[in-house]
Amino acid sequence: MKNYPVLIIGIFLLVSACSETKPEMTEGTEPSGKPPSAKPVKVVEVQAFDIAISKALPGRVEAYSVAEIRPQVSGIIEELFFQQGSFVEAGEPLYQIDPARYQADYEGAKASLQNAQADEKVSQALLARFESLITSNAISEQELDNAQADAAKAQALVALAQADLTTAEVNLQYTKMFAPISGYIGPSTVTQGALVTAQQATALATIRQLDPIYVDLSQAAKDAHELQQILLSTEANTNADNTDANKQNAPKMSVTLLIGDEGRVYSQKGEVFATDLAVDENTSTIQIRTLFPNPDGVLLPGMYVRATINQLNDRNEILVPQKAVSIEADGTKVVWVVNQNNEALKREIVTSTTYQNYWVVEKGLRQNERIVIEGTMMLQPGIKVSPEVISLAIGSDQ
Repeated sequence: MKNYPVLIIGIFLLVSACSETKPEMTEGTEPSGKPPSAKPVKVVEVQAFDIAISKALPGRVEAYSVAEIRPQVSGIIEELFFQQGSFVEAGEPLYQIDPARYQADYEGAKASLQNAQADEKVSQALLARFESLITSNAISEQELDNAQADAAKAQALVALAQADLTTAEVNLQYTKMFAPISGYIGPSTVTQGALVTAQQATALATIRQLDPIYVDLSQAAKDAHELQQILLSTEANTNADNTDANKQNAPKMSVTLLIGDEGRVYSQKGEVFATDLAVDENTSTIQIRTLFPNPDGVLLPGMYVRATINQLNDRNEILVPQKAVSIEADGTKVVWVVNQNNEALKREIVTSTTYQNYWVVEKGLRQNERIVIEGTMMLQPGIKVSPEVISLAIGSDQ
């Protein structure tokens, strides 16, 4: 009972503390009751720029020219003159087929021609004699007609024998096969001693010209209109000044090649060579053939690559720095927009692709709107901000 006074005093002090007046706090105020200060942020004004967007197109490398070596005559392979996998020059000998049979055919055709020429000589001499005797009526008209017919027949036999000799000579030449183009020759499918037949289905070897080299790109038909317009415009301007020199010096659309999974840039620039005028029904794409120098043989037929056509321009594109864009959990992209009252509002945008360090915006923003690029971490919808405008410079590191 002696502790009661102490307990009563403690309760009294606690009630007194609870009854002290606290400062009122309303929404949008700091604990002191003053309006919150505006958050400092850096903003850029949205603008549209004329930019060249390089859209990477998939493609395959194709040899500039391909020659499959097939025999034109049948026979046994006597000799191979080339090293497999090496570079061969046009006109360089590749294979030798046993020529004995074809040499005999040639000699026989040559003898037949000589015999026909001898017969023609006799018939021509007889015709000349009959023509001199007809004036003195020493022979009949019928005998002269027969001599003229024999002379014409002998002349035809000479022509036929000459054709047989030409055929025999060609077949003899076919026993030695030469490279029709310069390029790299692949492995041989036959060896010395193998029997080959004329125009067989299997090629003896294949030569591919790799410098220059084609890269065939595939572009969606819906995106091909701009390319076709540029090509048609270039062709029209070239045809307007219809000289060979101007056609040769006409500007070409340059192409940049990306090699491998890492997208390494190929050292040589290419150019658009031709475009297909029909859409592939299975893929809804058109083929664009480009031409690249390939002096070091880096590009090989069949390689998968990507390429960008540098002169395709997308004009009046709205750009925003990538660091101003946040990606939500559902994958949508949002930016903080500062309205006329200097209030920060979150807005969803739709982008199409990237350009340098910027997103290309399709929907969600208009020109001259302000978006926050620095100070977004502390923002909440409707919060007051103090914007500092920074100019948007294409190519900067903003």
